[in-house]
Amino acid sequence: MSTAKSRKLRGWPLWLLLWIGASAHAAQVSSVHVTRKGSRFLIDMHIAIEEPPAAVFRALQDYAAMARYNPDLRAVRVEKTASPDRVRLFTTVHTCVLIFCKTLHQEQIMTAAAAAEGGALRAKLVSGDFRGGYGIWIVRPCAGAEAVSCMDIRIELVPAFWVPPIIGPWVIRRKMEEEARRTSLGLEQTARRLVR
Repeated sequence: MSTAKSRKLRGWPLWLLLWIGASAHAAQVSSVHVTRKGSRFLIDMHIAIEEPPAAVFRALQDYAAMARYNPDLRAVRVEKTASPDRVRLFTTVHTCVLIFCKTLHQEQIMTAAAAAEGGALRAKLVSGDFRGGYGIWIVRPCAGAEAVSCMDIRIELVPAFWVPPIIGPWVIRRKMEEEARRTSLGLEQTARRLVR
């Protein structure tokens, strides 16, 4: 074996270990489940994040930061309400699933309930491109050594537009996995800045 080739092979295990170590400490999407009942979509996700639950929960409420890690988000506007734990959130998202692309406008009421170690964020769709829907994000410490924080997400959407039958649960699940990976890494980075 040539000396140059030998040196390349010796460096390979080090790079592999560094890559495994780096990926082990990044946000992980553990599960994504999607079901479709008529025009209603139900989405359940579980994500593990390597930052403290309180910081992850604060990052989840940093709506302006979403644009940094979600290229599909075209506009976000937050309006305060009479309650300090509730805001009105307006978003414009351009997304594509298979060959179908759509710009979605949403207005939702976001209600945050912080806890000592995490909290719950609830969204109620008020108007826009959905006839109805809600979302809940629960951030808590993980059981075991899986990660520092675990986030369980449940979303129900009832589109006010036609969704082709070809866009079934399997296709939506793949799109949601991609979104969840990007969002969880963005939340982790935002939470890390809050801790420092």
